[in-house]
Amino acid sequence: MVIIFLYFALFLMVHFLAKRFDNTETARRFEIVCCFLLLFIFFGFRDITVLNDSPHYYRFYYHRAQSLSYLNDSIFTFRLLDQFEYGFQVLVHFLIKYVSRNPYTIIILSSLVIAIGELWFISQHCKDIAKMCFVMLVSNLLFTHFCIIRQAFAILLFYIAFGYFRKGKMWKYVLLILCAGLFHYSAYFLLFLPLICKNKPSWKNAIIAIGISIVLAAFTFELLTVLGLRDHPYYKAAVQKNAISIIGLADFALLSFIVGVIAYAHRLSGKVHIDAFYFWICTIALCVSIVSLVIYPIARVNEYLWPLILFMLFKYIDPNAMKEPFSPSFPGIHRLLQILIVLVFAAKMIGINAFRPEWQHYTPYKFYRFDQKRHNFNIYRV
Repeated sequence: MVIIFLYFALFLMVHFLAKRFDNTETARRFEIVCCFLLLFIFFGFRDITVLNDSPHYYRFYYHRAQSLSYLNDSIFTFRLLDQFEYGFQVLVHFLIKYVSRNPYTIIILSSLVIAIGELWFISQHCKDIAKMCFVMLVSNLLFTHFCIIRQAFAILLFYIAFGYFRKGKMWKYVLLILCAGLFHYSAYFLLFLPLICKNKPSWKNAIIAIGISIVLAAFTFELLTVLGLRDHPYYKAAVQKNAISIIGLADFALLSFIVGVIAYAHRLSGKVHIDAFYFWICTIALCVSIVSLVIYPIARVNEYLWPLILFMLFKYIDPNAMKEPFSPSFPGIHRLLQILIVLVFAAKMIGINAFRPEWQHYTPYKFYRFDQKRHNFNIYRV
């Protein structure tokens, strides 16, 4: 765990070094290059035992690369038994057929794309890029994104779509979300985002939305049965557990705390109105989190929303670091809130590593051994 926090400290070092540059653009480029190298080296060359889903993607790629019929088929062939979305199947097939049959290709390529995409999106909203990378790492957000490779590609497409959404170009937004759904079905939920955000932001509407989510949580299994999903693995796992999800409860508590800080900071800023989009982002995230108490996989929807929630938070508590701040700077209070947020995130990370290390598998961190031909035989089993 010490190695992980030392890694985090490197981003703060980059942040403080960038402040020494007289030219703002030079400092910005320095931050982007350093953050890219730190992210890509750390995640792109990780061992396949680091991060939960790494061995699953590695194993899938390995087995497909050994199949002669797979190599001869068109890359646009859809295989229902592969249980992955069509877009991801096409991507893997293309990589195996035309790039490399080495299964580590999916790890290193996805890390490259995710690192570039995350830094691009951060740079669109933040002036202090390294500082925001630090926050997103401590919050566990970037660890999750590098772990969930299929959904990470969908998230990157949402980042692009988000720009069109804010400009009112809905057809481009919808098209990109449909493409995102080809990598992870959870992205299709984002098609409802424009409709939800048309509603007026108010406590009344928020309470109604949360009330609906409570009802959905109470009747989740009945609803899934009606939809014919009773045989789905997530449904069976939730039924067998027959208890509130512990990780779902932890996420709900953290999200409630963050939204509470945003509400306090908004009041402190003296603003009367709140941005409708960000209001509904927070409300939707809370609603999803409530339902995830019953069946946790639904929390995957919030992976699209968490970056925006963090940006909203720091537009209030660290306005000087953001391109479009929501509040004036109150150095004393803002600094206190920033420290509090980082401490809460760090406490969550330490708690997970101490009591539920299987949730993430980011320790012990190891680099991939390219000189070894076999990497933990069990990983190769179907």
